Amino acid sequence: MRVIEKMDDQYLTVARAARAKIRVGACRFIASIAPCADEAEAKEFIKRVQYEFHDATHNAYAYRLGLDGALARCDDDWEPAGSSGPPMLQALETHGLVYTVVVGTRYFGGVKLGIGGLVRAYRSCAEAGIKAAGICKKTLMKPLRIVVSYDNLGTVLRAISSFGGELKEQDFGEEVCVHCLIRASRQDSFAKHLVEQTSGKVRIEKK
Repeated sequence: MRVIEKMDDQYLTVARAARAKIRVGACRFIASIAPCADEAEAKEFIKRVQYEFHDATHNAYAYRLGLDGALARCDDDWEPAGSSGPPMLQALETHGLVYTVVVGTRYFGGVKLGIGGLVRAYRSCAEAGIKAAGICKKTLMKPLRIVVSYDNLGTVLRAISSFGGELKEQDFGEEVCVHCLIRASRQDSFAKHLVEQTSGKVRIEKK
């Protein structure tokens, strides 16, 4: 009988990197948004956008990482405290988005918006970015490195396919080193399956 596993590795993120522009009063706002795999990728995206719009008055940002959004960061970039980063983070939370980063760029138009106006403007900016990028459901995949004999290579490749994994690379030497991606929720059962099918003649390393 087939065992149905509980899948807790699916999440919502933006479908693609996108940009949207809005105008609030005399100020121009630009939302730059993208999916990101980890904090390093999020920070690199923020750095690129801030460099691109280095002449802007402010480049605030927010990002959420982890299946439950446990790693959440935001920054006001010298706007009044809580007026820019937090409302953009709230927009991500409202849509349930994780592994997502957004930068809100503002060009001051000569008329102050006030803290309440800034909160609404940055929230609208993030919402415009989300709308432009679209939302999709993805599955968290984790990398594995598998070392196996040539005799058991076929067993490994079949297991990757049957578990819905993705074969990335094979290195051939005295043994075969297989690099693949497996659903986060199925890594343990995948490893157990390989050990059973190869009678323990396999080495599995999580990256």
